[in-house]
Amino acid sequence: MTGILVRFANSLRVARLAAGEARVAYLPEEVLLARQTARFQALVQFAHDRVPYYRAWMRGAGAQPGDLRSPADLARLPVVDKLDLVLQPEQFTAEGAERRDGLTLLSSGTSGRRRSFRHDTPALLEALAAGRRQRLALQTFLGRETAYREAVFNRVGSTGDQLRRFWESRTVNPAVLDLRRRLFSPALPFPRLLEEVNAFRPEVYRGIGSHLGAFLRWVLETGRPLVKPRVVTYGGDAMPAGDRRLIEEDLGIPVVSTYQAVEALRIGFQCEVRGGFHVSVDQVAVRVLDARGRDTAPGEPGELVLTNLACRATVVIHYRLGDIVTRDGGVCPCGRTLPLISNIDGRLDDLLVRPGGGRIHAFSVIPQLQSVPGLRQVQIVQKSMDTFHVRAVWARGAAAAPDALAVRMREVLGPAIQVTVEPVGMLPQGPGGKVKTVIREGIEP
Repeated sequence: MTGILVRFANSLRVARLAAGEARVAYLPEEVLLARQTARFQALVQFAHDRVPYYRAWMRGAGAQPGDLRSPADLARLPVVDKLDLVLQPEQFTAEGAERRDGLTLLSSGTSGRRRSFRHDTPALLEALAAGRRQRLALQTFLGRETAYREAVFNRVGSTGDQLRRFWESRTVNPAVLDLRRRLFSPALPFPRLLEEVNAFRPEVYRGIGSHLGAFLRWVLETGRPLVKPRVVTYGGDAMPAGDRRLIEEDLGIPVVSTYQAVEALRIGFQCEVRGGFHVSVDQVAVRVLDARGRDTAPGEPGELVLTNLACRATVVIHYRLGDIVTRDGGVCPCGRTLPLISNIDGRLDDLLVRPGGGRIHAFSVIPQLQSVPGLRQVQIVQKSMDTFHVRAVWARGAAAAPDALAVRMREVLGPAIQVTVEPVGMLPQGPGGKVKTVIREGIEP
């Protein structure tokens, strides 16, 4: 147990950092770039001195830390794959990190491999303070920043639960300022879940996108009484666009999202405008690359490659996160100057294999399926090169149209494929409660 004096000192550190959060997202772009550059230089020096992988790379490349002056120089570095981190985590861990206070997190494993990632306490406290960025956006809907009731739909032991327990054990937060949170298991049947959540009367729902979408769609379609929250916020995986429309338009509840990963706790967040994700460039540096490794233009989807500027335990520089995103070159009407990602399009491993051997990403297929009237959610299981099984969630009262889905699949993947369609009430959850868009059974991507 951390001593009370240390907890008070940590709390003062968080308070100082959080005080600046009201203005950091509105700083001039050149100030944000200068902050990012200074942090990048410090990280590169640290990686050279303390992290085996980067020290060996610089030695082999004949490079010195001073040769990498800004995030613009990231293109000179090799891209680190997730498998590298899985197979040799010690190569990316700072010497002595295991002896210093911190928290080791495990990824959900939806990519098929669980990754171990250690965060040091200063980085974790900084992430706690940076959470105020979204709270300030939620304040638009709540009318206040603190002391509201928040229902958290997640399992005990989830990443969010581990972080919350760590922060509570390392800081002292007056009850008058803290949120009144309650954890609700996503494994509960929807009728019981609704009963328990209604009794709590939360002002905020927070959880995994696919689960919250399915739950609130069920509430709407069954006509059950709902104590409506003022806002829904999600992360972890995507909320289907159809579910988001139902929640916002039919239930009248605004929906906002955050963007984070085990490897970087504060990548981005949606503001009250909800037009895209503001990237926290003081916390991370990101590139969006096409299939040839070139930077994409705004409006073009590409693979996100991440550098965590804050963490000094497990260090990732130019790391393949596995997400497909689209950069937005515009300016948000909210006034924040943080750059935008307009959309998180899916996972890099959401690939289907064509019968001829080519690859196609799910975002080339899913919109075609979603154009079928009444379809709410869909999952594609590829069983062989030419055999696909589609799980479809239909709106209550809508006529299922499996033949239409099969037609759309053949339009994209070819007329010779075999397609079966299974109507389901809810898509099966994977590790950590997330739902995968594509499942390949014995098919290598």
